[in-house]
Amino acid sequence: MKPYSILHISDLHRSPDDPISNAELISALVADRDRYTHEDPQVAEPEAIVVSGDVIHGVPVGTSNHEARLAEQYAVAENFFHELTSRLLAGDRSRLVLVPGNHDVDWNTAYSALERVDPKDIPADLLSLLYADGSPFRWDWRSRTLFRIANRAVYERRLDAFWRFFERFYVDVPGLLSVHPGDEVNLFNLCDGRICLAAFNSCHDNDCYAFHGMIPREAIARSHLQLNDCGHIFDLRVAVWHHSIEGPPYRTDYMDVDIVRGMIGRAFRLGLYGHQHKTQVAPHEIWLPDRERMAVVSAGSLCAGPQQLPIGVHRQYNILNISPNFRSVRVHLRAMAVANLFSRGNLPDFGGATFADLDWEPPKNLGGTSVDTEAVRTRHIIDEAELATHSGNPARAVQLLRQLALPLGTYARQLFLTASIAANNWRAIIDATETPRSIQELVQRVEALAQLKEFAQALDALDCFSRQLQLPDPIAAELRNRVRAKEAMRK
Repeated sequence: MKPYSILHISDLHRSPDDPISNAELISALVADRDRYTHEDPQVAEPEAIVVSGDVIHGVPVGTSNHEARLAEQYAVAENFFHELTSRLLAGDRSRLVLVPGNHDVDWNTAYSALERVDPKDIPADLLSLLYADGSPFRWDWRSRTLFRIANRAVYERRLDAFWRFFERFYVDVPGLLSVHPGDEVNLFNLCDGRICLAAFNSCHDNDCYAFHGMIPREAIARSHLQLNDCGHIFDLRVAVWHHSIEGPPYRTDYMDVDIVRGMIGRAFRLGLYGHQHKTQVAPHEIWLPDRERMAVVSAGSLCAGPQQLPIGVHRQYNILNISPNFRSVRVHLRAMAVANLFSRGNLPDFGGATFADLDWEPPKNLGGTSVDTEAVRTRHIIDEAELATHSGNPARAVQLLRQLALPLGTYARQLFLTASIAANNWRAIIDATETPRSIQELVQRVEALAQLKEFAQALDALDCFSRQLQLPDPIAAELRNRVRAKEAMRK
């Protein structure tokens, strides 16, 4: 089985001092795809795209006609994503995942919601108030001015331009699990329902003076409950957000790593983010009471210029190849080093290798053993198919059970054949019994072929398998007579 492959890009804010066009970007990504699918080790072609924030560059406070400027930048981004989806995902926008980043926050709208605090009204405990969750206060070091959020309704509209773009991109797209503009978390269904991806907005209370990342713990808890209640059994839960989870002293633009630990404890095993403009691959662990691990991967910036990139780092993106058992990932780094073309990059933390491998254990049940998601999914499908059959909808049961392997002697196989007969789905029976494994299956195959007036094939099945399955001669004779009688009636 081949791995499931995700193209992970981030920080598309086009640098004013080193701009790059949509055509150049698309061409570079497509040309690199044509190379890496033939490299050694081979990189699987992407089946999904994850964009971990900073879709546009944004505009500074005081920009005249800032809304029109933002709309222009989002129009460029929207065209880029449509063409990228068309070329890499056959136009299936349900397989492209978007989250906002700090550059997507409209600073002008945020600033318009603030008011200056008179120096005589500055609280004595300002330092603790500034860093409290949900604090209304903002400090500007440049002007040494304290601000207060005076109009919370206006302040909450600082991501409106992003959400309008988001809504246009996903309008009328089928197959989305739970995707709504403005939500703190949106849920996507990937890999035919085997992977769920929770797309978190890490820009909670982020603005022109508050640079930190934050995902409300309530949003993580809600995503956990939604996934538990949605009726799907996922082999892998992936989380994506924008902000980095560690940074140097005196920096305030990263997110508390404890938020990620909360994701790990809720069965997320792969986390993707951006913001720091360089690829980084690392495991994060908690003990609850056994060790639980999450592979956390950041993508470099796809479009930033030299002024925004760390020293010695080029424009980058990642290809993530998730193993068929959903318990590990290989992260391939691609870097734009020469002539605006991507090729293999180097990971310093992994000895200069071009890829890194990380693994994890699946979530555990109450007994402390790993959850067998395949067994759980099979049981869930069988239960749903059984209910559909008994409630007079055998066609639905057939559709559900087609997802399973249906090995000989299993209840699932028996139920599939029973439902197919009830639904008059003769072709399904023929496909499932190409090599009948029992007398009953041979009888069902012969009957199905006769129903479809494929009389010669029905008699051939009797000739081929009667002796092998030790079909009693009287039953074989009766079946032959029935087939010939139906053939005669047709004539």
